Order: sequence, then C-alpha cells, then structure tokens
Amino acid sequence: MDRRTLIGIVLIALLTTLWMLYTSIHYAPMPRPADTAEQKASVVPLRQQLEPEAVAPERWIEVETELLRLRLSSYGGTLTRWELRQYKDWQGRPVQLIPQGERELWLAYYDAEGRRVDTRRLPFTFAVATDTIYRVHGQDSLVIRAWVALDSLRLIERWYVFYGERYDIGVGVRVIHPEGIGVQRRYELSWSGGLKYQEYNSVDESHSAAAYISLAGDLEVLDASEFDRTVERQATGRIDWIGLKVKYFAVALLPVPRPAELTAFARGQRFHAPNNGVVERYELTLRLPYRQSGETHFFQVYGGPLAYDIVKPYGLTGMVEFGLRWLVRPIGEYFMLPLFKAIHWLIPNYGFAIIVFAVLMKLLLHPLIVPQLRSAQRMQLLAPELQKIRDRYKDDLQAQQRELFRLYQEYGVNPMSGCLPLLLQLPILYALWAVLNYSIELRQTPFVLWITDLSVPDRLVVFPFRIPLLGFNYVSGLALLMGLALFLQQRLSLTDPRQRWMVYVFPVLLTLLFSAFPAGLNLYYFTFNLLSIGHQLYLTRWRKQKLTLEELRRQPKREGWLMRRLREAQALAEEQAERLPPSLARRLKLEQPKPAKARKKKRR
Repeated sequence: MDRRTLIGIVLIALLTTLWMLYTSIHYAPMPRPADTAEQKASVVPLRQQLEPEAVAPERWIEVETELLRLRLSSYGGTLTRWELRQYKDWQGRPVQLIPQGERELWLAYYDAEGRRVDTRRLPFTFAVATDTIYRVHGQDSLVIRAWVALDSLRLIERWYVFYGERYDIGVGVRVIHPEGIGVQRRYELSWSGGLKYQEYNSVDESHSAAAYISLAGDLEVLDASEFDRTVERQATGRIDWIGLKVKYFAVALLPVPRPAELTAFARGQRFHAPNNGVVERYELTLRLPYRQSGETHFFQVYGGPLAYDIVKPYGLTGMVEFGLRWLVRPIGEYFMLPLFKAIHWLIPNYGFAIIVFAVLMKLLLHPLIVPQLRSAQRMQLLAPELQKIRDRYKDDLQAQQRELFRLYQEYGVNPMSGCLPLLLQLPILYALWAVLNYSIELRQTPFVLWITDLSVPDRLVVFPFRIPLLGFNYVSGLALLMGLALFLQQRLSLTDPRQRWMVYVFPVLLTLLFSAFPAGLNLYYFTFNLLSIGHQLYLTRWRKQKLTLEELRRQPKREGWLMRRLREAQALAEEQAERLPPSLARRLKLEQPKPAKARKKKRR
C-alpha cells in the first residue's frame, strides 16, 4: 500500500466518524416532560425498532360493534382480527376474515434512499388504554389513534373510526416530518394475507375467489387460475376502490375522497391444499403520494357479507356474481334478484320461496317453452312416417334427405323450431343459476327433511370412495329427484328411436354433475322439471282436443327463415347432383355406406 492510499483511507475514516458523531447529537431524541413511559419507549433508533419484542411487549385493543368484533395490535397499529358476529363458518364458529397470524391494513413508507420500510414490526402507541375491550352501539362511533416516532423529527400517525351498526370502518393516515428530511413523499397501505376460507368446499370457494381494481368506473378482475403461478395487476389513476373476495364475503378499500392519481397493486396465487383442496391467496396495496408533511389521507374499509343490498351503498356490487357482464348480469341484477327478494318478503321460508320462484319463472318463460313442446309433439306425430322413409331409402342417403325434407314441408314442421327458444332461454337460465348459487341469503338456511343448508349440496347417499372425474363421494337427493324427473320428461318427448340411449344416459350424467350444485339450485330445477312434465302431459295426453296427423297436414303452412334456407340448400344440392356426369353420379351412389346386413351377407 503506497502513502497516498494510506492517507486517503485515514481521511475517509475520520470524516465518517465525525459525520456519525454529528448526526447522533443533532438527531438525538429530546424527551419532553409530558411524555409518558409508552411514548418514551416508542422513540428509539430505527435499528432497534426492528426488534419490537426487545423494546416493548405487544399491546392490543378489542372493539365490539353491533356487527363486528375487531382486534388492534400495537405492532404496526394493524388489525389482527375482523370477526362478523352475525355469520358462522362451516364449523359453527364466527366468521373471521383475517387468516391466523396475519396483520392487515399495515403501512410501508420509503426512506430518503428509496428503501421500503415495513412498519408491521414497529411498536405503535395508542392514545387510549390498551388490553381493553371497547363497545360501540347504535349510531355511536369511536376513534382510536396510534402513532410511532421514527426519531425526534419523523412521526407516522394513524387512526381508526368504528361505527355501531356498519360493516365498514374508517382508516386515517398521515406522515409528519420536516421538509426535506428523512422520507420520500409516498407510502403504501396493504392487505396482504388474503381472506380466510369459510366454507367446507375449498374448491368451490376458490372458484369464486378473486381480486378487483375499480379504475374510473372500469372494473378489472384478477383471477389466479393456474397453480403456483403468480398473477399481478397494476393500475394508476382515479382509483374508486380495490377489493378481494371469497364466495360469500369480501374486503374492500375505498379512498375518501378519491384522489386524482393513485396506484393500486393486486397479486394472487393458487395453491394445492390437503384432500384435493384448492386455496387462492390475494394481496392488495394502495400507493399514495402526498404533497407535504402532515397531509391526511382517509379510507373506508369494508369487511362483510357479499349481500347485494349491503354492498350497494359502498358501490361494491361489481363483486357480487351475476354472470357475464354485458349479457347475463343485467338479467340477474335487475330482474332475477329483485323478483326473488320480493317472493321471500311474502314467503319467509327460502325453500318454499324457491318453489314459488320456479312456478313464476315457468309462467314467464311460457312463450319460449311452448314452441319447444309443440315442436316435440309434431315430431312425435311424424315419427312413424319418418321411420318409413329411413327404411325405404336406407341405401340412398341423398334420396332419404330429400324425402324427409318434403315430408317436413308437407306437414309444415320445422325440426329446428325448438332450438331457437332454447337458445333464448340460456342467458336467463345462467342468470338464474348465478342468483341461486351465490346468494348469501341461502347460506346455512335449512328447508325440510335431510336438506339442512340450501347453499351446499344435500348429501343423501355417501360412498366410501370418490366418483371418478368428479372428485366427490356422494349423490345429492335433490339431484337424484331432478334426474328422475328429467328421465320421465325425455321419455315423453322421445321422437327418434335411435336416440333412446340418451333417455337413460343423459339423466344419469346430469344427476352426478348436479350433485355438486347447491341444494337451493337443485330444488329449483326439480320443481321446474315437474312443471314441464305436467305441461307436456297436458298437451300430449290430457288435452281434450288432441292434435292428429291429418289435422297437422291441414294446418296453414308458414315457412320461416330457417326452413327457407334449408329449402334453398336442398334445391342447390339437387341441382348440383343433376349436373354431375352420369359415371360420377353412379360412382358416388355405389360408394355410399351400405347397411350392416348387406355387408354381412357379402362377407358370407
């Protein structure tokens, strides 16, 4: 080492020592006479505050309102418990939204060097007595403040506002420091532990779990659909709210008032769970810039049920599931749900309300269902004639199609006339499925006999093994009844003997598939199928004036758009066939598949 290098090292060490001595004197904490013991304990160097266990024991405050029970921790001034007093989880315990061991609504700030500092391990001081339970009733409210001194000049203050009869709380934050000293002008408010699952079926609950960012009225949904793959979303601008949900419960952060520019982050991941379960975990963060020291930011934090009427005043109805946003959702939100609530207002029992709901939906869908039933009835009348044509032209498929089409024209029957009404019903049925499947009003609501909860499958038969491909080991009683009703309905409407196998296979498959659906939904489908069977029996057997084949021939013929297209296509096919060379036409006719009996004789 040469002389210049040695002198340089000595000078650097000397300057560093003098600078450290100066800063330790200039920024030393100056206790005031009015400081309490807890306040003195909080004014310590930042490097020591990273170990709160050695500085101060954790203090807590519990707040009970009419609807909530919350627990505040002095570590970070965070929330460690958010309990809904009027709801139970599947084990009968009060719904607790915060997973065990998590600290939510925590702050992170950025120091002068741009490093992100997590305050969850800093001991905040409460302005009220700790280790105490506070109760808030009716229209009363309670404000609890907490602060932590980073040093003698820098301070983070936060406060909570609790209301007696509301599912939301207020959260205020401000950072105090001299201009140009100590921190960058931004901080973050986070909910990072996700929501605790409340239902027995984690797969079903994960299917509903998601994170949301509402930016100037436009809703972005974050869904972690792949295992062990993190998905992220970031949005900057006029943030309305950010939120996360499971099937029946949600948490949302709403800035009040909405700042002109705010950055929101959402992150999610999907994990495997024991017993073939699935868990999705989402994180939410709001990054807030501020212009000057002491500037106040305030938020509403909602944590409660996803009941439409409860979340509507907060503008959070976007988290209530109704199906496709532009097609299905308006039907469910503005028609199905109000109708269902009106019925329940008249009939307090939700099971009987669903039955009445099914009857009303049957009447409302009558104009779309009648064409299907009439089409099935006409096809049943034509079934013998159709079979004669198939037997007569079994070796000539082109002639068979031509004669079938002429028969349809002769009797004015459109074989596809029942498809369009069914397609028109699909958005309505999907909206209905969403209303009954995600309605929290049905949660843990009993009906009759073995049906103890309309929001989960009713397990009538339980197997000692899991059904392959489906993953569950039971059969729903209501799904079994619905399958039997569907079997009878198909037997009554069967027109093509070649499709007889569907009468047996289709109801069995739907019984197994619908066994995973909530009992309330299967109760609706079972009732609806029973009404359809009665309507079908009336048209085909009990009606005094039954339609005959001769009456069908005499009825006025109306050629619809589809039949006109079929007629034009048939004419074009015949015209093209006439233009074919005779040798090619004979060759195509010879190459047509022969019946099984003919092939068998040829082999002999």
